[in-house]
Amino acid sequence: MLKIILPLIAILSMPATLYSAQALIWEYDTLDIFFESTIGESIGCPHSIEKALRQNDHTYETYSYLPLDLSPYDVVFVTLGWYRC
Repeated sequence: MLKIILPLIAILSMPATLYSAQALIWEYDTLDIFFESTIGESIGCPHSIEKALRQNDHTYETYSYLPLDLSPYDVVFVTLGWYRC
């Protein structure tokens, strides 16, 4: 039984390890930063998105402008800043 289950797990998990999305993060409001007390430094809007992509082995590029050609990217994240009263 173990001889069947282990190869099956390996085959089913292969697509997840082989596919890595190319992401674009458009940081519209580059001046919008805040102090993150858990890491002890100031961060911008795309920080958490970049961290999640990095932890999941995806490649990304962060720009303060939206490129004219978006065809190289599998996904585009748009950060528009933080809501302030």
